Amino acid sequence: MPASLNQLWNVAGSGVHSQQRAMEVLSNNIANNNTVGFKASQSRFQAVIREVTLNEDDAGLFVTAQAGDVIQEGMGTLLTETTHIFSQGTMQRTEQPFHMAISGDGFFQVVNGDGQVRYTRAGDFRQDADGRLVNSEGHYLTPAITIPADVSETYVDASGRVLGRPAQAGDEPLLLGTIEIAQFDNPDGLINGGQNGFIANDVSGQAQLGAPGEEGRGILLSGFLENSNVDLGREMVTMLRTQRTYSLSLRALNLADQIHGMANELPRT
Repeated sequence: MPASLNQLWNVAGSGVHSQQRAMEVLSNNIANNNTVGFKASQSRFQAVIREVTLNEDDAGLFVTAQAGDVIQEGMGTLLTETTHIFSQGTMQRTEQPFHMAISGDGFFQVVNGDGQVRYTRAGDFRQDADGRLVNSEGHYLTPAITIPADVSETYVDASGRVLGRPAQAGDEPLLLGTIEIAQFDNPDGLINGGQNGFIANDVSGQAQLGAPGEEGRGILLSGFLENSNVDLGREMVTMLRTQRTYSLSLRALNLADQIHGMANELPRT
């Protein structure tokens, strides 16, 4: 017969491994349910199947099969990829001048402490000690925007312009910088870089920077934050289903282990 004890072990083991990976993704989603701008991930699986030609002995195990017939034989499951869900999260009004949310497509561009560029939907920016705009991770918004110490009132308009009014009464607002939105040909190709940021690569294409609201980019909402797009109810249902599948795979693996042990104890002639 094409199936063997080792194959039974491998099929059950692949199920356990795949569901463990799926559980890790679900746990990460649930843990970041309250993380600003977080985008949920989902696991994709594929059944591994091979075609086998039956010989005389194998064909005798089937009711209608004959030698030379080709059958499909399951080899287990495989976690093929983990993709991001870039659907829009709900908006939360904060009234903070440097809190921003993108309604539509696009990402903020930031630079971490190592000088590496990251792309994020989290717009929880604030001023650091030098007046530069940074997010909650301490990553600098780029192109860099610095708020002078003598500016008492600031705001961001829908086109991304950061304006500030000097402390002296009657002075006209100053243009302190412009926020650009990054857009990608294939955002699904972005790599998760940790700390709620993504990294561009050849699959995603290079970032195309431009003003909010132009060329398909989302509009900028000042004084708002985008909540995570994690659907907690759906994640919990999926987790229960994954736990059940994991349990069944584990039982199959245990059964394969028992059969393997029984075969090893058979007397040899």
